[in-house]
Amino acid sequence: MDVSSVQKSIKKFLKKHKQTFYMISSNQSKALELAVTVGVSEHYRSTGYTIHVINPKKSPNTFVVKTSTRGHPWNFTHLKFERNGAVYEGHMNLVVESAHDEGRYCVDFGLTKVGAVPDKATKDAWIATKNSDLVTFAEVKKLVVYPMLLAQFLGIVHEIKPCFIHGRTPCGFVKADHLFPVLASLGNFSGNSSKIIEGYKSRKIRLVVAENFDLRLARVRGKSQVSPFVYVDEFKDES
Repeated sequence: MDVSSVQKSIKKFLKKHKQTFYMISSNQSKALELAVTVGVSEHYRSTGYTIHVINPKKSPNTFVVKTSTRGHPWNFTHLKFERNGAVYEGHMNLVVESAHDEGRYCVDFGLTKVGAVPDKATKDAWIATKNSDLVTFAEVKKLVVYPMLLAQFLGIVHEIKPCFIHGRTPCGFVKADHLFPVLASLGNFSGNSSKIIEGYKSRKIRLVVAENFDLRLARVRGKSQVSPFVYVDEFKDES
């Protein structure tokens, strides 16, 4: 086999179709981010919340998906969750402040207090959601759940909401049926990942790891009383 010719052909093909490959990868990522938004919504619906879709004022009849950190939040659709007088908002690709320093991070989905994210243009530039206004968040990955992925997510939680790794659960958090920070993945558990997750309880680590997320979401379709997440309830005595 003429290896050199094969390599040149592969490079030529990849160069010619690089935009197509980029779009496939990009579109899948966007679909996953929208899927985790739907998943979180289904969880809250299953616990009695009413979900309202709030479209931007410029496009009141159009669901405008935020697919990156760019763009003003008031130009994109967000969700409103209501139950017994309690109201929260859900935003895709939300930039939030660190819990420790001046760092800022973008989460795939963030659940916030009402008014934490402006719904119209502000006089001063809006940069990020205050850390104290973020209730919980979700990340989604097109990967199997392997040990280093868990370690990476644990690091993200430590930077954004460290109370779920050590310390007490926020007051009223569990009674409100909130999700602990979520890692949703399309893959299953690999290596000893399931054993690591089993050990979270004794270590007081409060996270939700949803493997095979696409299958979970498919199973709850049309079932308003079922959450696609296995809700962690071992810490109910702390709220």
